[in-house]
Amino acid sequence: MCLNDADDMFEYASDPEVSKYTGWYTHYSIEDTKLFLHHVINSYLNNQVSSWGIVHKLDEKFIGTLGFIAWNIEHARGEIGYALSRKYWGKGYMTEVVNAIIYFGFSRMMLNRIEARCAIQNIASARVMEKVGMKYEGILRQHMFMKGKYRDLKIYSITKDEFSYKNSQSLIQIST
Repeated sequence: MCLNDADDMFEYASDPEVSKYTGWYTHYSIEDTKLFLHHVINSYLNNQVSSWGIVHKLDEKFIGTLGFIAWNIEHARGEIGYALSRKYWGKGYMTEVVNAIIYFGFSRMMLNRIEARCAIQNIASARVMEKVGMKYEGILRQHMFMKGKYRDLKIYSITKDEFSYKNSQSLIQIST
């Protein structure tokens, strides 16, 4: 991601429905988005895990983010997170990019296990995890303090030996 992505990112990050179940607040100004992008760019420069941009190939539009939000090298484990513009919900794009990042984690980062969490109420995110073959492990009770209160989260995971990457013609690309 780069600062040139600010307008497209602000378009979806300012949508309360997109940020409803996230750990981040709705962006109220383009400056909120630029601060986030500066944080991401600094993570890149310091070789830290961070998010990547999702670009719709036909529209050439920045439509979301996904990435590793945690990486434990010693235990070959990573955790992913993602967000997508509401205009692109329900089209299978997030399932496709989550498959791609899981493949990247197993093939390039040499991970053995990849995890993801979502708010209990976030049925769409849970469904994405299930579609890529992640297994539901349970509820992490009051696991995260988000937006003023402690939240219960569902946790899903997949191991390298469980994963099967299905190549498909993609309408999106992950930009690093």
